[in-house]
Amino acid sequence: MIHVVTLTYLRPVEDINQHLDAHKRWLIDNVRQGKVILAGPMENRTGGLLLASCSDREELDAMMAQDPFIESGVASYEVYACVPALASLQLPPHWAPLAKFV
Repeated sequence: MIHVVTLTYLRPVEDINQHLDAHKRWLIDNVRQGKVILAGPMENRTGGLLLASCSDREELDAMMAQDPFIESGVASYEVYACVPALASLQLPPHWAPLAKFV
């Protein structure tokens, strides 16, 4: 299942920056594990967005609970889940096993 996760900063940027390096290490670790597909800050710098591939919401929530931003309370997150039905041939098949690839 694909999850679009939006992070919203709850504290001033100075507080966010104190946890930024740890957050980036957490992201890199999850990218290497194949759980995070892409991630980056929102253009307006009020939070971030990540695209995740987790088997279900429980797995995603367990992953997010380890994010230093979430652990420290400087950000919250919202999740939009999708079972892809249609996908680009450029997408790795394991991210959308039920999709029609065109």
